Amino acid sequence: MTHRNYLLLLIFLLYVAPQVNAQNYPNKPVRMIVPVPPGGGADFVARSYASRLGEALDQQVVVDNRGGAAGIIAMEATAKAPPDGYTFIQTNISTISINPYIYSKLPYDAEKGFAPISICTLNPLVLVIHPSVAARTVPELVSVAKAKPGTITYASLGSGSIQHLAGFMFGKAAGVNLIHVPYKGAAPATVDLLAGQVNIAFSGIGTVIAHVRAGKLRGLATTGAQRVASYADLPTMAESGGPAMQVELWNGFLAPAGTPAAIVKRLSDEINKVAKSSDLPQVLATQGTSPKTNTPEEFAQFIKSEQAKFKKLVLESGIKLD
Repeated sequence: MTHRNYLLLLIFLLYVAPQVNAQNYPNKPVRMIVPVPPGGGADFVARSYASRLGEALDQQVVVDNRGGAAGIIAMEATAKAPPDGYTFIQTNISTISINPYIYSKLPYDAEKGFAPISICTLNPLVLVIHPSVAARTVPELVSVAKAKPGTITYASLGSGSIQHLAGFMFGKAAGVNLIHVPYKGAAPATVDLLAGQVNIAFSGIGTVIAHVRAGKLRGLATTGAQRVASYADLPTMAESGGPAMQVELWNGFLAPAGTPAAIVKRLSDEINKVAKSSDLPQVLATQGTSPKTNTPEEFAQFIKSEQAKFKKLVLESGIKLD
């Protein structure tokens, strides 16, 4: 074989191999990495998708929890996995759209290290307050905060979390000085909020809605563009007369960069079908969320827009975690 023919054969094989792999995919169990410990809302969403996706692919989808380090451990493991479709991650807004701007160095490239597959949930936060705060609307809360500067405290899931940034965005837009109180998770933050140790919080709806309905907390507004169907009595921030802000908490699937496009599309298509199944919406509704999907191209564009928004917000906030 001449050198020229050898090169042509090599080019042909490099082109054909991914096509063959895609046609046979998957022929063994698939691993879904999750950047949180077992239990909790994000893990519940991952497992709900994984079991149904396994049925659709006719292969087991194994959930691999890699909690800790603000999702950095899980993202690094995914970025370094073989790009063959047998490893992907259910990531979230923090790992891909916030971490790159609050950490000076990461062991993964948030812009080039992954192949977007599809979003899987998209939900606003809800502004909740302890009943001891003399406010029943967002404008009333703003008035209280202005009347007593530096006295209203807000809980978050830690410095640089989406809850922290939502509070910063609210304070900046409303022209009030709120005191940030970081916690190491939703559970301790909610416990102190219920006890009145902190005044307000921007929380996941599933985390606090039962307390709102029981009258232990007061829900003022959600931070999305539209009301949440499951909790339609909660107005949006715009409807409530609050400051202009839109923050949504989302989860989505990413594969390592270099994963064949045909495999990425197959995963995206199957995830889309799973999201439209008869039971998944009901299952996820128990956690205050619902399934949502898009194409790999749409998800890639969505991530870019989120990164641009939070890069600007982190810069304004001055948050840095080195």
